[in-house]
Amino acid sequence: MSIFCILELTKSVSLILFVVSMRNSVDYTAMINIKVIAELAHVSKSTVSKALNNRSDISYATRQKILEIARQHNFTPNAYGKGLKSRTTGNIGVIFYRDILPLSGNPFYSRVLEGIEAETTLNNYNLVLHIVTDNRTDDLPKMVREKQVDGLILIGILHKELIGKILEKNQCTVLVDPKLNYERCSQVMIDNESGAYQITRYLINRGHKRIGFVSGNLERLSFRQRYEGYIKALQNYKIPIDERLIKSGGIENGYEFVKHLLLYEKPTAIFAANDINAIYGYKAIRELNLDIPGDISIVGFDDIDQAGFSIPPLTTVKVYKEELGSVAVRVLLKMIDSPGEIHTTTILPTVIVERESVKTIK
Repeated sequence: MSIFCILELTKSVSLILFVVSMRNSVDYTAMINIKVIAELAHVSKSTVSKALNNRSDISYATRQKILEIARQHNFTPNAYGKGLKSRTTGNIGVIFYRDILPLSGNPFYSRVLEGIEAETTLNNYNLVLHIVTDNRTDDLPKMVREKQVDGLILIGILHKELIGKILEKNQCTVLVDPKLNYERCSQVMIDNESGAYQITRYLINRGHKRIGFVSGNLERLSFRQRYEGYIKALQNYKIPIDERLIKSGGIENGYEFVKHLLLYEKPTAIFAANDINAIYGYKAIRELNLDIPGDISIVGFDDIDQAGFSIPPLTTVKVYKEELGSVAVRVLLKMIDSPGEIHTTTILPTVIVERESVKTIK
């Protein structure tokens, strides 16, 4: 995908550097700029700007003279400089936190980024990607420090201090699937609680009463909301909440959690709050010589590609991942076009994808 090729930044007018020409072994160490072109053409800087922007209020001869000087010196206008008056760069920045997996190997966020890329291209914006590999850092990326972008989309579990610094520097910021709820920026979120409620109710309606819950760290907003949906479904159907059936923490501990539940707590079904944990759970189930769904039913959340390829295919909650990205761009562009716009929270719906990992208990 093009976003993994540094987003084709070298093709983007907005990030082209002034070129230092090397002709006849002469080293042109001074970079050409509008001031130098004005001096060479014996005109004002404003006249040079008019020529470069194809304005009609200068003569044809003057424009051609200026353009020829620019061509001879390999001058290309810098988008940031061009944007000083309009205060726009034509760039949208994405800051993404990557943990263990490379971005291309992340089955959730790689699809979100596909949606962002498609929407930015559709709206004639350039995409500038910055990957954070240490979520404890509070160092501002260059694109933020130097105001190289018109707005920012933040994805993943970024450090709270870093987010705070970014929000101080850039008013046009959208968070996608944030770790925490923030009031100072717009957010695009998944309807986690409703999706978790629906999938837990689905298990209950299939006859399951002893339902385990396996999750990442509940301090993360999405997992907390999925936990709350699970609890509400049990409460609404008068099923006692057994804390021994709830295992959470870490990043992807589905193997250990599922194995523990099966050895000691004997659930009939397990709700894994993300598909990766469910797929790791498959391994634990098979190591114990148990059958899915004959001996244990299991469901997930997210509907990553691997869910449909698992054996048996995993019943899960579908998250519209590309739409998360494209909606984030639309929200951001509205903020850019209308400074002072009230911050919004957009919640995308979910739907159950029924496959073959759940058994009906009669």
